[in-house]
Formats: sequence, C-alpha cells, structure tokens
Amino acid sequence: MVTVTPYSAPLDNEKFLYKLVIQLLIFCQGSHKLLEPHLLAIGAKLRSGANSQELLSELQAVSKTLLHISKQAKQNVSIGEDDATESQHNYLLERLDELLGDTEVPLRFQQQTSLLKQRVRANLSEDSYKKVIDSAITLLLNIKDYSASEQKGIDVFLGDLSERLDELGQDVETAGQANRALIDDREIMNTEIHRHVGNLKDSTQAAEELDLLKNQTAEHLDRLLERLLEHKQIEDERQRDAQEKIESMTQKLQELETETETLRVKLKIEHDKALSDSLTGLPNRLAYNNRAEMELKRWKRYKAPLALIIWDIDFFKQINDTYGHKSGDKTLALVAQLLLNNCRETDFVARYGGEEFVMLMPNTSAFQALEMAENTRKMIKSCGFNSNGENVNLTLSCGISEFIEGDMHDDVFVRADQALYQSKQGGRNRCTVFER
Repeated sequence: MVTVTPYSAPLDNEKFLYKLVIQLLIFCQGSHKLLEPHLLAIGAKLRSGANSQELLSELQAVSKTLLHISKQAKQNVSIGEDDATESQHNYLLERLDELLGDTEVPLRFQQQTSLLKQRVRANLSEDSYKKVIDSAITLLLNIKDYSASEQKGIDVFLGDLSERLDELGQDVETAGQANRALIDDREIMNTEIHRHVGNLKDSTQAAEELDLLKNQTAEHLDRLLERLLEHKQIEDERQRDAQEKIESMTQKLQELETETETLRVKLKIEHDKALSDSLTGLPNRLAYNNRAEMELKRWKRYKAPLALIIWDIDFFKQINDTYGHKSGDKTLALVAQLLLNNCRETDFVARYGGEEFVMLMPNTSAFQALEMAENTRKMIKSCGFNSNGENVNLTLSCGISEFIEGDMHDDVFVRADQALYQSKQGGRNRCTVFER
C-alpha cells in the first residue's frame, strides 16, 4: 500500500516567505533611513493579510535598496567583526523587544509573548540568541495565522447571516403571497354572496306559491352558508400558517439579533485594541494616523491653526539599562498619563512608538503650543519619579511645528522631528519650535 503525501509546497513556500519577510522587518527596522519607508509599507501589507504576490513589488524595492546600501558599505571602514556582531545582536534584541511590545497580542498568546520578552531581555549565548529569534518568528506567524482564522470566522458568520436573511426574505414573500391569496378569496366570496342574494331576490319575485318560495330560499341560504363555512376553514388554516411563519421569523430575527450583537461587541473590542497601545493605554500610531488625517481635513476647511508636537524621553535607553525594562515600562506609562492629564480635551495624544509620543493641538499656533509644552516639560522634570526607591532623572524633549499653507501631514511631521533633533543637540530637556 502506497501512502500519498498531499502536495503542500506552495503553502510551505508562502510560510517560508512570510518568515523571511518578518526576519527582514525585525533585523532592519530603524537600521537605515533608505530602508524604513519600504519596511513600513511591508509591515502594513502584512497586517492587512497581503499574499506573496501583493508583497512582490515592495520586496523588489527592498532588494534594490539593500544592493545600494551594500555598495555604500564597502566604501566605509568597518568596525571589528566581533564587536559588530555583538552590537548587531544587541540592537536586534532591542528592536525585537519593541516589536513584541507594540504588537497587539490575542489573549491566548499573551503568556507566550511574556515569556519570550523575558528571554529577549536575558543575557543570551549565540545558540540561545538564534532560538529566541526562531521563537519570535514562530510566535508572530502564529499570531498572523490566528488573526486570519478569526477573519475567516467572521466571513463565515457573514455568509451564514446572508443565507438567513435570504430565508427570511423568502418567508416574508410567502407570507405576502398568502395575504394576497386571502384578499383574492374574500373578493371571490363577496362576488358569490352578491350572486346568491341576487338569485334569492329573483326567486322571490318569480315565486307564485309560498312553499316553493320557502324551498328556494332555504336552498339559496344553504349554499351561501356552505360557502361561508368553506371560506372560514380556508381562512383559519391560512391564519394558522401565517402565525407559524411569523413565530418562526420572530425566532430567527431574535437569534440573528443576539449573534449580531455578540459580533458587534467583539469587533468593537478588537477595533479598540487595534487602535490602542497596550502598555500605556494611549492611542497607538494607527489611531494617530487616522486622527491626523481627520485634523488635516478640518484644518484645510476652516483654516484654524493646528500644531504638532513630537515628544521624546531623554536617555530612555539608559533608564532601561540602569533600572531594568520594568522601570522603562513604568516610565512610559507615567509619561503617557502626565501628557494626557496636561493637555486639553480637544488635543490628541498618542504613543508613536518606542519612547516617542505625538500630540495634535487644534486651534493652536506653534508658539501657543510651545507655552503649553514648556509647562508640561517643567512639570515632568519635577514629578519625582523613582524606581525601587531610587530617584530617576526623568526629562523630555520635544519639537514643535505648525501646519502652513500647502502642507501635508508628512511635511509638518518632518519639521517637528527636525525641531526635536535640535532640542536633543542643544542638551535635551527643552522644547524647540521649527523655524525656517
């Protein structure tokens, strides 16, 4: 007996491709400014469930960019091989830690993710380092497959919902046909009654003897009564059928309402999670991008001033290295809460990624935003943050830019980022407005 193994090479190839792409994202994010736009585009396509064919154009662009970077690298003096490898490993683990922190993890994978984070933050041997990378790739692939499965479940539900609605539509059509038949029967009944009454009148006028008149009257009345009883039986039967259909439709509608409400709640929870940063509770980068697009449209329409602030925690890596990642997480959560508490209801604060936060301030000029930012900066400096009883010098720097005629969001963001760089170069713990 020969066992035939199902051919699964295309599926295996696609999984292998996803594995390579995720490895590329982990290794290269933040490593070179020429790669970053392509990596962001690939990441967005992966999150939307793109297949290998849809990734092809971006992968080709990455290939060309890597070739260009490698040619440039040959012209530069490289550092020692051992130091370079260790530095690359440390950088990769930091980026992997950030990636795991920023990824929206389903409940069933949270414990596995937490354990993996602990392994990432431990001192790793070369062998352990490779295992951690493989574990991270496997975890991210499993999360992607689970998300795809969840989406498939929603698609199945929507298909089932469509079928049930079709059934309800057919039931309604049947009920409508029965109602139209009932109306037609009533019209026929009215016609027959009029005919019998007319015949009775004619017989009465033509009758010459009382007995004959009695017989003819009784005969017409018997026929009329027989027809009325027959009509009543048919109508009663149709009413019973209609009542059964109405009860069936009511039950189906109640079931659909329950299932739809369950799905609506689930989708709302997933939607809120997708737009929320799990560590700080602030909106995440995706939520910020959505809000920025909305504020840009409002600014173009009403021409009211609109300012953007990019905040960055000073020496955040040093806080992580000195006090541990738990203190780093605590720092991020504290800064998020302080920024949120010290802005107006109309302002929008989000965690953009890592130790960076962004703030959109409608109806606010750049120098009005600077005044508010300075107050916030001073307040955070004097907040008295500590880790295990030891004071931590917590300060923030920021860059500020105002939307001007002809701007797109990216233009303002680049200017605010340049202003933030000036704050960092100027000694940190300061706010800078971009000036041309």
